[in-house]
Amino acid sequence: MRATNFIAALVLLALSLGVQFGTRELPYWSDFAPGSAFAAFWVGAVGVVLALALFVATAMDSSHRPHEFPDRHGLMRVVALLAGLWLMILLIPRLGFLPAAILFCLFLLLGIERRPLVPSLVTTAAVAGLVYGVFIAWLGIALPTGMFGI
Repeated sequence: MRATNFIAALVLLALSLGVQFGTRELPYWSDFAPGSAFAAFWVGAVGVVLALALFVATAMDSSHRPHEFPDRHGLMRVVALLAGLWLMILLIPRLGFLPAAILFCLFLLLGIERRPLVPSLVTTAAVAGLVYGVFIAWLGIALPTGMFGI
C-alpha cells in the first residue's frame, strides 16, 4: 500500500503543479472580481498540500499491510455515491445548484454514511450557507437557479 500511496501522491503533486504553472499567466484578480486564475490557483494549492500530506503520512507509516479492495458492501457504497453525483448533475438544471447540493449532501450523510439526523442537518445547512455566502453573495457567481430561483 505504501507504493500505491507514494504513486498517488506524486501524481497529485504533478497534476497540481501543472495547474499552477499552466495558469500562472492568467489574471488572479480582475477589477472587482476574481480572475480566471483564482480557482485554478486554489485548486492547485490545495492539491499540493494534500499531496505533501499524503507523502509524509505514508513515509511515517511503519505498517506494511497490503492494498485491499472494498468488499461487496463497500462497492455498493461507491456505486451509490456515483449514482448520487450523476443524479445531482441531472437535478441542477431543474432544481438549481443550491437545492441539488443540499439534497446530495443529505443523501451522502444520511444514506451513504448513515450519520445521525441532527448533525447531518446542521452540516448540510453549514455547507449550503458557505456555498451561498462565498459563491453567490461574495463572489457574485451566477450559479444555476432552476425552477425555485435559488
